[in-house]
Amino acid sequence: MENDQNFLIRKPVNSFLSNIIECFFYIDIPVCQLTEKAEFMIPFPRITMGYFFDHPFRVINDTLNESKLINNAISRISTQKINVLPATDRIRIVGAHLKPFGLACYTQKAVNSLPWLIDIEELFGHMAREFLLKIHHLANTEEMFTAMEDIFLNNILDRDLSLIIKALELIESNSGDIEMTLLSEQLNVSDRTIRNHFYNYVGCSPKEYIRIVKLKQIAYQLKHSQNSLTNIAYSNNYFDQAHFVHEVKGITGQSPGQLRKDIPDFRFLQF
Repeated sequence: MENDQNFLIRKPVNSFLSNIIECFFYIDIPVCQLTEKAEFMIPFPRITMGYFFDHPFRVINDTLNESKLINNAISRISTQKINVLPATDRIRIVGAHLKPFGLACYTQKAVNSLPWLIDIEELFGHMAREFLLKIHHLANTEEMFTAMEDIFLNNILDRDLSLIIKALELIESNSGDIEMTLLSEQLNVSDRTIRNHFYNYVGCSPKEYIRIVKLKQIAYQLKHSQNSLTNIAYSNNYFDQAHFVHEVKGITGQSPGQLRKDIPDFRFLQF
């Protein structure tokens, strides 16, 4: 289990479940210790589920001009501009990061038909309610992670997701630099079939997902390398600096330079 003072991470113990769940995490920190209270959620190619105990969050979707006060949520993969703000003096979260197709393993509903912010209890019913009641009585984070692993493992649906998984792997292996036509050719299916699979099992279009994967590569380089913005643009096949800035700002609302300054303060996305 990886950890620092306020943030614990554990990968699933079950090898089969690790194909669906990237990791479980636990955060416990006073708001006064944060650099900034509000945080912009950078779009990321995975699904995040979180339960906030008695410390709810205000979540603002600037794209849809909507705001919600929540104590649990599942976030869909999207390029919508979303900010989160703690509603109390503490942040306490237990949750999981799922792979992009992860929701499709637990619901028959088309993922794109679900709301932008999904209530865990509304989606999973009694399964979620039993877990949320149980989590308050567990003594430590290891027991919480084990309880989460058990409930995820015991409720996997039997679905054929092989095509969408192959499509996601191809996009990831090409760092998002792949055309729709080439993706169709390599999977031996039509463009329409791929689009339908993305909407049903991931919740967004292939084009939107590709943009998010490319942003992940850019954000990683901004955080972990000393390369110039020009070099980062070229390494991600943006041969026009203006196009690079426009794309990053179009998704995040920030220029690449500002994003590089702000990334060290992000709490919920680990690049």
